[in-house]
Amino acid sequence: MLECEVKFGFGGPGEAEELLESKKVRLSAPAREENAILDNRDRSLALGRILFRIRSTAGKTIMTVKTPVESGRMKIRREIETVVACSPGDLERMFEPLGFRVVRRYSKMRRTGKLGDATLCLDVLHFGTFLEIEAPSPGSLDKATKALGLDPADGLKETYIELEDRAALHG
Repeated sequence: MLECEVKFGFGGPGEAEELLESKKVRLSAPAREENAILDNRDRSLALGRILFRIRSTAGKTIMTVKTPVESGRMKIRREIETVVACSPGDLERMFEPLGFRVVRRYSKMRRTGKLGDATLCLDVLHFGTFLEIEAPSPGSLDKATKALGLDPADGLKETYIELEDRAALHG
C-alpha cells in the first residue's frame, strides 16, 4: 500500500483536539503504542531509509516495513503491515538470529480519526504533540491538510525518531 504522510507539531493535545473538533473530526479513545525499530549491525536499513518496526497496541503485535518511494514536500512510502500472532518480544527474538536487533524504542499515546479518505493520528510523545495525516495519495493528503486549514509547507516529513533526536539536540 502507498502511504502519503505529513506531520504537524502542536503546543499540546488540547490545541490539536480543538482544531479537529472545529472540523467535526471524531477521535478514538487514546491507545498506548510501544514501538521497536529494528536494523542490522551495519544499519543498512536506516541508511536506505527503510523502516522495520514492531508495534504493540491494544493487545496486538503489528510488524511493518516501509520503503521510500519518493521525496518532496510530503513523505511517500510503500508500507507493508501485518498483525502477528505472537508477542513483540517473541518476534524480536525471532529476528535476532537473522541479524536484526532493536536499535530504538519509543512509545506514544495515539487517537485516530478520519477526514475523507485520510486518517488523522493525534500522537502525544514525551517530546511533543503531533497531528499525523496519512492518505493513500498526494491529492488526498493535500485535500485533508487544506480542509484542516493547515499549510502543507509547514508540515514535517521526519520520522518520530528523527524528531526525537532533533528535540534532544535543542534541549
